[in-house]
Amino acid sequence: MEKIKKGVKVEILTTKEKKRVVGIVEDVGVKKEGKPLMVRLKTGEVGRINKIIEEKRKTEIEELIKKGENQRLEFKSEALWSLNYNEKESKSYELRTYKQKASKVIIAKSLSALMNSEGGILVIGVKENKEISGYEIIGIEKDLEKLKELKKDFSIDGYKRMIIDEIIRPFFHSKIYNKINFFLEFKFEVFEGKTVCLIKVNSSNFPVFLSLEGREIFMIRTETQTRQIQDKELVDYCMDKFK
Repeated sequence: MEKIKKGVKVEILTTKEKKRVVGIVEDVGVKKEGKPLMVRLKTGEVGRINKIIEEKRKTEIEELIKKGENQRLEFKSEALWSLNYNEKESKSYELRTYKQKASKVIIAKSLSALMNSEGGILVIGVKENKEISGYEIIGIEKDLEKLKELKKDFSIDGYKRMIIDEIIRPFFHSKIYNKINFFLEFKFEVFEGKTVCLIKVNSSNFPVFLSLEGREIFMIRTETQTRQIQDKELVDYCMDKFK
């Protein structure tokens, strides 16, 4: 049995009542040859250890969902949903403006906003679920299926390449693409059979503009909102952030 110390969760057989009790170790006795180690739990019971209780370690995505969206964390459900764009059904500004590219543009805005702010993490494969007043892991499997339908590489590496080649390369300045490993770190995590894409974004030391439909726009992250700023607000922000 591994070394027991204060704070470890164990099951003991109590000395007096001979009951099995689970608790957190408060004090550790002296080891006697041939006998299980004697400990005292935080709840006061004293006894010899039967076994150590291995607690399931939460995955990174579970920890992020527990935190919820904030200035350095944003969730998106998919990156390719607008490929099935229907103009008649659209009430979205992004869909009316960017059509099939809309979902990619939205991802680009989120990434640039984090670069222009404090950095953070963009998670693809998580959506808001109002019924539970929280977030639900749905995975990127729908995106992978769309890549397959398009006869593109639908592996995890293919998904990463899609983000770099179809979002970073066309919408960002070349110096972001040329230093992609500095700005973005990709991680894929599987939770209950669903694959989630985590993109860790570093803050930029220069303004990052997006090139969209012949216009350059500047995005920032404020609390849980990704928003565009311009004119005097943009000048003041850049003078303060990039001085």
